Amino acid sequence: MIRKITLASVATMALLFIPAQAEEGMKCQAGKCGAGVMEKSSKSGEKCHKGKKGHKMYHKMGHSSPLLMHLPSPMRMIMKLENDPKLALTAEQKAKLEAQRKEMMPKMMKLKKEIAALSKEIKKACKKNVPAADQKERVEKLAKLKTEATMTKLTCIEGVKATLNKEQLGYLKELRKAKMAKMKAKMKGMKKEMSSKCGAQHKKDNTGKCASNK
Repeated sequence: MIRKITLASVATMALLFIPAQAEEGMKCQAGKCGAGVMEKSSKSGEKCHKGKKGHKMYHKMGHSSPLLMHLPSPMRMIMKLENDPKLALTAEQKAKLEAQRKEMMPKMMKLKKEIAALSKEIKKACKKNVPAADQKERVEKLAKLKTEATMTKLTCIEGVKATLNKEQLGYLKELRKAKMAKMKAKMKGMKKEMSSKCGAQHKKDNTGKCASNK
């Protein structure tokens, strides 16, 4: 009963979350949905991040994820650190983690393919100006698939936590912190670079707004 309520709650969140993403990051304008464009408005003007670089950055921020929200990937880390002496996995732990991985990965791969295909259908319909009401069934199905993928990932994380000891979990946490700090610094550098290019284009065009990169 509790599991059903949880799934229903997460599905409801998804229905709220997906339209919000669509509104914020992928606006339908003149029948074009997204097309590699990220647009944000601010009091000082319009910041345009267009083209391949902006498109890749947009997807790195999690908008192409099959999950409802960002979640850590301890299993992926463990696969790379399986023989790390600092992690020091026992033979029993390795066997348990391998069993969990074999159970989880086929499910996630299947869900990812279904989610990607359905997302493509929704975007294609958006480009063709299909009414939102006619998209409802697809969006609800997408929400259910993302809910299932998120629950599968949470179950995997739970399994890893139950298999590793406190010291091992602490080691993974420190590695994750270091990785996030590195990623944050990289994103900051990319943002600074794009702002610099935008400012240079502003001076060149003297338009008062950042011009699109073509």
